Amino acid sequence: MPFIHFDEAKQAAMADVVTWVGTTSQDIRAMLIVDLFGKLRLALWSNAAADTTSLVQNLVANCGAWWTGEVLRVKELDSVTAKAYDSAWDSARPDENEPRFRAHDRHRSRAAWFAGPIEPPWEASGNEPSVIVFYSFKGGLGRSTLLASFAIQRARAGERVCIVDFDLDSPGVGRLLSADTQGLTARWGVVDFLLEHSLTDAPLADYFHRCDRVAGAGEIVVFPAGNMDEEYADKLARIDLEEAPAAHDSGLWKLLARMREELKPRWVLLDARTGISEPAGQLLSGIAHLHVLLGTTQDQSWQGLNLVLDRLGKERVLAERPQAEVLLVQAMVPSGEPGKAAKEAFAAHAEEEFDERFYAAEEGEAGGDIDDRFWTLGDKDSQDAPHAPMPVDYDSKLASFGDIAEVANALCSGPYLPIVERIVSRFLMEHEA
Repeated sequence: MPFIHFDEAKQAAMADVVTWVGTTSQDIRAMLIVDLFGKLRLALWSNAAADTTSLVQNLVANCGAWWTGEVLRVKELDSVTAKAYDSAWDSARPDENEPRFRAHDRHRSRAAWFAGPIEPPWEASGNEPSVIVFYSFKGGLGRSTLLASFAIQRARAGERVCIVDFDLDSPGVGRLLSADTQGLTARWGVVDFLLEHSLTDAPLADYFHRCDRVAGAGEIVVFPAGNMDEEYADKLARIDLEEAPAAHDSGLWKLLARMREELKPRWVLLDARTGISEPAGQLLSGIAHLHVLLGTTQDQSWQGLNLVLDRLGKERVLAERPQAEVLLVQAMVPSGEPGKAAKEAFAAHAEEEFDERFYAAEEGEAGGDIDDRFWTLGDKDSQDAPHAPMPVDYDSKLASFGDIAEVANALCSGPYLPIVERIVSRFLMEHEA
């Protein structure tokens, strides 16, 4: 018998259970449980005993050693255990085509990438700050530069902007927007707050500095990742990045709450770690009001963006939750004819991927119109449709500079100006309400 890889076994098990459920009575529900080691077991809900002989035979044949042979009938369990399985069903991932089947995955790490969708800690309306995440799957796309552009433009418009460097493994934006030309930052930062927040309410001012020299009439308040000395790695290794942001008591959540209460900013900008990291999983869980996603025409870039689109789009729609708000940015666009071709290719690819992974159908399952809080295929012609990318041309001046003040004016013009205007327009109506 050929070796069966884990993903082959999991996909086969899901297909086998979906097929079996489709042939059973309507009162049966099935949940495939994938444990920490990748082993597979099944939980069934039914009012009458269901014959699972053929299903088990298929699972044995198609899943090999990954199948545990365990079929749990929830109705036969004690009340406490049954309640735990009912709760697991509620949090399990629903199937697109079979509502009576769900998959429940358990993970050793990166739990935030798989937790159910959450909502921002407050609504972006009235005088409440708007929370924006800047994310790219790959580094070197100008993510922190775009964040800095937004911060400078809005500060020069007289607003207070708070920035959180949550790229904890490779910090950058804290030093990019340092307190002076020598790169001075706050002595303590995000890592220190995450380590210390549960012990006492230390003064919030200990964890931030201001970048006054480019702020104009407003304020740029910067929470760096932390002081990159010999103690940094030790502190980073002690914080829990597997906290569930939905619990409202994670370190990140408490930092946002204190920032809102004590600093009262107009904007909160979160600089995310690249890739499928724990910090990125927290920031892409739904905690932000808007997600600025940077990508290029490269296949590797789209492979990463697709994971994020599934999380912010399709998975939320399947859970009957509106998609998270997204703004797509095409980074590093070359000049001339190559740039024109790159923009056309990127826009076409974006529309294709958003159709599959983000937009909802125009009608709900019952045939009626879908909730207008959802982005649907019928909204694609909107001027601010999520799939419509905003391009940023490659600028060699921004690839190497000594201090942010040298390029601050450039970051308030060119392609950066319409991107910031588009972001602001997303929140204009809410804040004027």
